[in-house]
Amino acid sequence: MQRVTRVAWLTAAAAIVATFALTSVWAVRMAWADYRFRQETLPATQQALRLEPDSAAYYARLAAMIQESNPVASTAALERAVALNPWDSQSWIELGLRAEAAGDLAGAERNLLRAASVDKQYLPSWSLVNYYFRRGDSEKFWLWAHEASTMAYGDQAPLFTLCWKIASDGALIEQKLDIRTAGLQANYLAYLTNQDRVEPITRAATRLLAWNREADQPVLLAACDRLIADDRAGQALLIWNRLAELHRIPYGALAPGSGRSLTDGDFTMPPMSQGFDWRLPNVGGVATLLDEPPTGLRISFSGRQPENCDVLTQIMPVMDGANYELRFLYRTNGIAPETGLGWRIMDLYGSKLLVQGESLASESEREGRFSFRTPACSRLVRLTLTYQRALGTTRIEGFIVLRKLRLTPAGNGPNETCKAG
Repeated sequence: MQRVTRVAWLTAAAAIVATFALTSVWAVRMAWADYRFRQETLPATQQALRLEPDSAAYYARLAAMIQESNPVASTAALERAVALNPWDSQSWIELGLRAEAAGDLAGAERNLLRAASVDKQYLPSWSLVNYYFRRGDSEKFWLWAHEASTMAYGDQAPLFTLCWKIASDGALIEQKLDIRTAGLQANYLAYLTNQDRVEPITRAATRLLAWNREADQPVLLAACDRLIADDRAGQALLIWNRLAELHRIPYGALAPGSGRSLTDGDFTMPPMSQGFDWRLPNVGGVATLLDEPPTGLRISFSGRQPENCDVLTQIMPVMDGANYELRFLYRTNGIAPETGLGWRIMDLYGSKLLVQGESLASESEREGRFSFRTPACSRLVRLTLTYQRALGTTRIEGFIVLRKLRLTPAGNGPNETCKAG
């Protein structure tokens, strides 16, 4: 009995050892196959397949490597890859593209749809969007464009570009894509702004503003800037004022018809250099500081600044064909009279001078003022503090402190024949 038990024990032990040895050999074989596969050469990949012939990933890699040298064998390798792994969406997509290139449109559509059925991520949907765009099938294009938009991540400019090639209508595109997330809406607004598609910007911005997200402030201000650049004062004000109402910018709403056209005349906040806020051009030799008691803006000149430069600008929404007066307090240090520092009011694009203020130079604080009239049908003007070295003088070296800027209407209403921008 003991002898039988001992034989059984030895047999079991031998079986365990044999199984362990076989497993070890198999593990080493798989490890070696993986090592060869990661070398990313054709001979190494072929050896990896001999060691592990049921690996879909190895067949997919082989297909890519021999696509140009042996396209038939390459396609066969892809077909083997999806047979081994039906969830390999990238191989299904590649098969679809190859079928399309060969003129097999039914096979192309079938393979691309198969990719989308096994993989609910972005790439399969995006592949179908492109396929139906190339085929001119607008109905299926919009179906998959909407599907892709629901999975969108990152920059969606390529998707929006195809949509605009199908339909040059911003409202229709938003309807077809059925944009329902703030992230995608922000992406769409950024696309419109960057591509200079101005007409739909206000609608897209209004929809994004409804989400009231702090993260959207930059794209909304960029849209406001784009509308300003296109001389669309009313539309730019809609965005700016809504941001103010939502407290996404630290200023009150502007209302040119009620005499509110100037932003932060007391210099309470660092300029954003966007929208209707102050803009600080990057000028070598010029520095700005908000540390004056009482509140004011100090602009310093090192003497190495350009002979002609704008150092402070604000684009102001105004009533067209109206009279205004600008008043302000200022003092200077180290700047002699008539050396070229002063205010200018110009049209939006800086091509037409409306008024040139007096030269600014006073060691003690004093009030400055000047009047101007806005052009007919012009609702945006550019207020600029500029330095233009006067003949016979050296470049200024010193600073100016500005406080309490006020812009007030001075009679005469707008030109009623002009349309709101």
